[in-house]
Amino acid sequence: MNKKEKRQCIFIIFCICLLVSTILSYIYAKKQYHVTSAIVEELINEYPDSEQKVIEIIKNNYLDETNNEVLKTYGFSVVSFLKPYILIFSISIIMCILIFIILIIEIIKIIDGKNKKRIYEITRYLEQINLGNDVEVLSRKEDKFSILQDEIYKTVTEMKNEKNRAIKEKIEFADSLANIAHQIKTPITSISLMTQISNNENLKKQANRLDKLVDSLLFISKIDAGALKLKNEEINVYTLLELSIEALEELINKKDIAINLPNHKDVTFVGDLDWSTEAFINIVKNCIEHTNENGKLDFDYRMNPLYTEIIIKDNGNGFDKEDLKNIFKRFYRGKNSGEGIGIGLSIAKAIIEMQNGFITAENSPKGGAMFNIRFYCH
Repeated sequence: MNKKEKRQCIFIIFCICLLVSTILSYIYAKKQYHVTSAIVEELINEYPDSEQKVIEIIKNNYLDETNNEVLKTYGFSVVSFLKPYILIFSISIIMCILIFIILIIEIIKIIDGKNKKRIYEITRYLEQINLGNDVEVLSRKEDKFSILQDEIYKTVTEMKNEKNRAIKEKIEFADSLANIAHQIKTPITSISLMTQISNNENLKKQANRLDKLVDSLLFISKIDAGALKLKNEEINVYTLLELSIEALEELINKKDIAINLPNHKDVTFVGDLDWSTEAFINIVKNCIEHTNENGKLDFDYRMNPLYTEIIIKDNGNGFDKEDLKNIFKRFYRGKNSGEGIGIGLSIAKAIIEMQNGFITAENSPKGGAMFNIRFYCH
């Protein structure tokens, strides 16, 4: 029931009560009329000479103060005249009380409704702010919420300023990191050329490792600065996994690892194929590095209305408990990480999350490591 309907309902109840009170009053007046008529008739018949005086008293509602207590001598009181109508008056009083209570309740509801509306407005404002949306400032109203509203605006303004400062510092840090990486890139190129001339394999290896580290730092700086722009296109999962495996074909052949990749048609998700391939190369490479020679990699994937799920399993020794807690942290190198710099899985996680997805790592019940990746549709 809306406010208009409630007001109409109260008005109807008030009219009904007024009508009932009028009817009850008419019944009482009619009864008094008949009683008075009977008394006047008896008086006139008994005292015809006093007819005009009796009629004048009734017409002018004249009462002589000296006669106020006459009926008392005969055992009458005001209550005596109320007794026949006590039920009528009780009903009238009860109905009046009910109307008063209903009015009070409705007034409380109206006030409560206004309070709820104000709370809803402020809550919606905070929800939109939390979502990062630009919201118009609520019009200020002088009520008991105005002080709270002012304090919320102060807090939100301070939070926005703090956020802007943090973003600015983050961009400056990312730019600095990118500049440092670019500066390092030049001498690394020179070192690489020198190593090719000298045929020093160990120096070549270190130069390549340093080059990869600089590339990773450049990539991280782009992510931190929010400068990495991803496409939104339909990606076939089989194609994605096939490209990732092809990029690591040399390493796979070297360790003679068997690949089990089923071809499920029409399993897709929306994202960037190039960067997704980069992410899955890092995941698959991690599995290969932790799988023994003549090992096996199993791939499985499926799609439902909520998300596309991809599972990658190896039959290696699995993760150490300590590694599982930190596997996706930047520059974390586990106990059996080999010569990696500990950034591949961190980069993979960042790319996946930027495409409305998430990744988890765990030990498979049948042994070995297992990665579970989901890309949500919405």
